[in-house]
Amino acid sequence: MRIRHVLAHEADRLREIRLRSLASDPDAFGATYERDLALPADWWERGARRSEQGAQRTFVAVDDDDAWLGMALVRPDEESLGDAVINAMWVAPEARRQGAGRALLEACVEWARARHFRGVNLNVRIANAAARAAYDAAGFAFVRAKGDEHVLKRSLL
Repeated sequence: MRIRHVLAHEADRLREIRLRSLASDPDAFGATYERDLALPADWWERGARRSEQGAQRTFVAVDDDDAWLGMALVRPDEESLGDAVINAMWVAPEARRQGAGRALLEACVEWARARHFRGVNLNVRIANAAARAAYDAAGFAFVRAKGDEHVLKRSLL
């Protein structure tokens, strides 16, 4: 398994893994399968292009056969200036407990560190105990509750 970022010409694959994540684990995200399914092709193309350009990055966990088995998007956090935020974090059921999630998180953290962000934030559903434990093990600490989610942060200072 290796981690790499999405390239501009991979919009269709980006859409495919995002829809798979929403279908597989609908309660893990604020978005829905139906909402993302309805997004136009140019929305996915912009996301893939932004990843390649580096203004934000979507990282994917890729196996030896080039199957995408996980993803995470990191970008500047508009709600916490000076920080980055991770969104759309997901690992396919068949790739869980093999280090893909940790590797995706570390790729996001390194992207943020290289851009001199103070910290990296993410939201996790309170009911998602497995994800909360994984984020805790990766150095993310509780900041506050926000509805049915916990806001977590990993300081980079």
